[in-house]
Amino acid sequence: MHDVKPLVLVDLDDNLFQTARKMSETPVYVASRTEAGEPSGYMTVAQNQLVTWLLKTADVVPITARSIEAFSRVEIPFKGLAVCSHGGVILTPERNPDAQWQEQIAQMLLPYRERLLAISALALDIGNELGHSLRGWVVEEMGNSFYAVIKDNNSAETALSELLAEMRKRGLIGDMYVHINGNNLAFLPQELNKRFAAQEIIKRDKAINGERPVIGLGDSISDLGFMSQCLFWGTPSNSQITRTVMEGIHG
Repeated sequence: MHDVKPLVLVDLDDNLFQTARKMSETPVYVASRTEAGEPSGYMTVAQNQLVTWLLKTADVVPITARSIEAFSRVEIPFKGLAVCSHGGVILTPERNPDAQWQEQIAQMLLPYRERLLAISALALDIGNELGHSLRGWVVEEMGNSFYAVIKDNNSAETALSELLAEMRKRGLIGDMYVHINGNNLAFLPQELNKRFAAQEIIKRDKAINGERPVIGLGDSISDLGFMSQCLFWGTPSNSQITRTVMEGIHG
């Protein structure tokens, strides 16, 4: 019997690597860079070993919130398909957008364009009222508006959760899906979800390779959508998922 390679779907930031600020050990292994080419994300020794092992023994598909451009600055040598923009883009192994998926997504997201711009502007105004210094934008690629993202310029712990609470209180979010983790608050259309892209990847893989183990690795609550499509899943011991589960158990 030939060895079966598992299919592994992985989130990137705070899962396979993170900023130096979040590390207890000296940053050595560069995993991503800024637009200016400076190192921005680092792997720990163990993360570097894990990534090396995964790339050698599995077919690895990154599933990230990063745009195509931001993903191109990740230095881990992924070879197959990749998912960007919270599932809004599937890239071919040659790093071209998958035309069939793009067509599907474009139709779905058309009604959200104005709404995302409005929610981004509102969030910045309300943040200002609350005394926070924020920046925000709508992530757009290939003519599609995917989601609105807000960050706090001072990386204050509570700024974004205060903003979110105020926006909820004023009933401004409606049926948008909200993702908050660290210094990252995103408002997404319900139809834009890593889970749908994962379903598509798994379906295509099954058509080519038949049944094989599918493993999902992520750190955020929002990653559970795609991780739940996998046969097994795992999360770092210091992740948002782990903290939420432990709080649920211990109250």
